[in-house]
Amino acid sequence: MMTCCHARVQELRKDWKHLRQYSLISKAVLLTLLVAVAALQLLITPNGPALPHGLVERAILLDIRLPRLLLGLLAGFILAVTGMVFQTIFNNRLADSFSLGLASGASFGSAVAVVFGLYSLTALSSIAFSVLTLLLVILLTHQLFQGHQQTGMVLFGMFINFFFSSALYGLVLLKPAESRSLLNYLFGSVGAAEWHDIIVLTPVTVLCTSWLLYNARAVAIVSTGDTMATGLGISTTTFVYSVLAVASIMTAVLISMAGIIGFVGLLVPQLWRVPDCFSVRLIWTGLAGSVTVILSDFLGNVILAPVQIPVSIILAFLGLPLLLVITIRTIKTSTIKTE
Repeated sequence: MMTCCHARVQELRKDWKHLRQYSLISKAVLLTLLVAVAALQLLITPNGPALPHGLVERAILLDIRLPRLLLGLLAGFILAVTGMVFQTIFNNRLADSFSLGLASGASFGSAVAVVFGLYSLTALSSIAFSVLTLLLVILLTHQLFQGHQQTGMVLFGMFINFFFSSALYGLVLLKPAESRSLLNYLFGSVGAAEWHDIIVLTPVTVLCTSWLLYNARAVAIVSTGDTMATGLGISTTTFVYSVLAVASIMTAVLISMAGIIGFVGLLVPQLWRVPDCFSVRLIWTGLAGSVTVILSDFLGNVILAPVQIPVSIILAFLGLPLLLVITIRTIKTSTIKTE
């Protein structure tokens, strides 16, 4: 008996060692990709290398390419982190800011501010509509889908997504003079990044991510069920609403600057599954999201040059097949467990 237990322990130690090695290799590859893609985004154009030899090239690098790169990094980080938080809290692999309708609500809020000329309140309007959308989804789900809340959330989120998208098209028709600005919220892009966006978005990202990291253990506990969370002294309802509000604020501020960028929050947390504690996985998932966005933005710049394809369109082409594969695997896994 003791021999069997000892052999089992040795086997588990060996498996854990392999998992740690896999984790370290994955992180090293991710950091290498991050540096390589960032260098490509800064120094490579459709016409070839663009080293800053003169004042004009230096100004283009510092005032156009660098803000674009930083906004892409922040956008990918925010979307991946919030996607992972939504999926963990709801125990739903299809939950993210886009599938829950928060992205379209935030983009409509930004569009309303633009239509009324309140450009300085764009981020606040985006946050307000994002939080309002979240509350509406939660309320409808609790009222009508008590037995199937995961399905209900995604379902109502998609309904609200369609509604706000249609409303945004209505604003385009009513205000044709602002059509270009309004359409930017539908086709997410980091191409119009300015230093002002980075200055606003960076502290929001740092503060909200720090709060999430501080409460990462509680998030992981809540995902296991109300019974354990309550037993450990966590007020589940209040805490969940706080986490969702923080994640919604991050997403809303980003959308007010870059528009809707889909599939990052939905797919990256599922593809980046490294054996670590929740707080560590949160950071590395965010970095994986950053690599995804800036790589997609780089591809959008060079594929049909001089036409620049918005990053959201590139991500849609890349994300849809992956989403289909993940959905099929999930269905097969559920079928096997049921049998």
